[in-house]
Amino acid sequence: MAPGATAVGLAVAVTLGAGGWQSGPPLPVARGEVAAASVGGEIAIVGGFLADGASSARVDAYTPAAGRWRRLPDLLRAVNHAFAAGWNGRLYVAGGYGDTGPSRAAWVLDGGSWRSLPSLPYGLAAGGAGVVGGRLYLVGGVTMNAGARALVRRALVLDLRRPTRWRLAPGPTSREHLAVVARAGRLYALGGRTAGFDTNTRLVETWRPSERRWRRLAPLPEARGGTGAAALGGSIVSIGGESPTGTIASVYAYDVARATWRRLPDLPTPR
Repeated sequence: MAPGATAVGLAVAVTLGAGGWQSGPPLPVARGEVAAASVGGEIAIVGGFLADGASSARVDAYTPAAGRWRRLPDLLRAVNHAFAAGWNGRLYVAGGYGDTGPSRAAWVLDGGSWRSLPSLPYGLAAGGAGVVGGRLYLVGGVTMNAGARALVRRALVLDLRRPTRWRLAPGPTSREHLAVVARAGRLYALGGRTAGFDTNTRLVETWRPSERRWRRLAPLPEARGGTGAAALGGSIVSIGGESPTGTIASVYAYDVARATWRRLPDLPTPR
């Protein structure tokens, strides 16, 4: 977490071009460094740090249309900085930091219970996930190499229709605490850092699975790690994040067609 950051249970929403933020019901249990995914009209919040610094196995789902939270089955183990994505009404979770470092575990929540998926080839945490063409991609993050922390160079991919083994795919510029968004058959990697908060980057890259390498787009207006991100209409939105001086309130939207950024209303509470 950023300097002075704490676990929070706030929920707010904004509509592009429609003014400021609106408050929603708070997260039932305050957490930080969660994973989040959109699944079947709900927003799932997975694991994270509790206010006392312990990792959580808790999973909650928010229904924007109804404005309420419901509890989902707990993860099989507590994690923070995990990867999460939704596909075909199912919630997929992989990696994250456990008690002994980056985890190799992967699960899917299907029919009200968690089921194990093939283990990752190596422990992985603090990256981002997205689904394109029925395949789950884990992008960026941290692993351990000979007992030392190392940034990964390649993405991992699992065919969700035949989930038998993870394979390697091209990765963006190596970094952790980046945000990853899937939109219209492409993956987008936003921000992140290579070590401490002073290594935050403005880098934005995109890749389609048929391409050989990631390519750079217009950079973020401000460097940030730990940013949240989402695809909304024709835009990719970067929400808050962490900086050397604390958490960030600023929010930016990237217009995919125009290849330009514009600033949206700041978050009411930086995070």
